[in-house]
Amino acid sequence: MKAEIKNLVDRDTYRKLPLFEGELPEDSYAQIVEVKPGQTVKRHYHLHQYELFCIMSGKAKLGIGDREYEAKPGDIFLVKPKTIHWIINERDEPFKLFVVKLNYHGDDSVWLEE
Repeated sequence: MKAEIKNLVDRDTYRKLPLFEGELPEDSYAQIVEVKPGQTVKRHYHLHQYELFCIMSGKAKLGIGDREYEAKPGDIFLVKPKTIHWIINERDEPFKLFVVKLNYHGDDSVWLEE
């Protein structure tokens, strides 16, 4: 099926574009996330869901657990439940990634204080 492109949802430091919402089994979810230039998605983790990231455009620092990567287009990352992760976009262009959430039953994000 073709993704249904609707409205971007602004989340302050990043924007997301839900895809296939209501079309996939209830335990899956797909979206495009765009981290704005010079912004950070703060450290957080998910209680139950896995996240699969496929980098579409831009470059950024992507932290997963105790490692930090220089993420670039074509890279693919897997984040397991309860693994702390974050994104730092220090560039003047957006950092865009395709995100598939598995074992998804709504937002189970736990945001950490910096």
